[in-house]
Amino acid sequence: MSSHFLQSVILLAILFFNNGETAAIKGVGTDKVAASVHVRNGLPVKSGAMRIECSFHGKSLGIHDLGVGEDYSWTVEEEKALYFCKAIWGTKMGSFHAFQPRRDANHAIVFWLVKQNGFFLSWDNSTWIQRSPWDTE
Repeated sequence: MSSHFLQSVILLAILFFNNGETAAIKGVGTDKVAASVHVRNGLPVKSGAMRIECSFHGKSLGIHDLGVGEDYSWTVEEEKALYFCKAIWGTKMGSFHAFQPRRDANHAIVFWLVKQNGFFLSWDNSTWIQRSPWDTE
């Protein structure tokens, strides 16, 4: 079973059991939704894994090797923090702002698709905007 499918099922179950109410961000006395960020490896099939590390306020969320088609996701811990990701794929490297408060605060889910020609952003997982290209070493 793919991790993306399993995450979708879990999200639907949470929404169902909360009667449509969403969880508040930890430590914040508001009813704002805690955004989740998804980064998917959309590189060519036989291209190998890419390595990604995301962080905020200098705190690393860990280093992850994503195979083609794999998804890495997390929940935004601080709604006003800038989340930054660095990626390496073969001789290419790149970076992007995975979560920007001004740009993404009104979205429950922020999607990123990493392709051969760069990093693409979406809020609906179907309409994609290229935000940055890969750099070569």
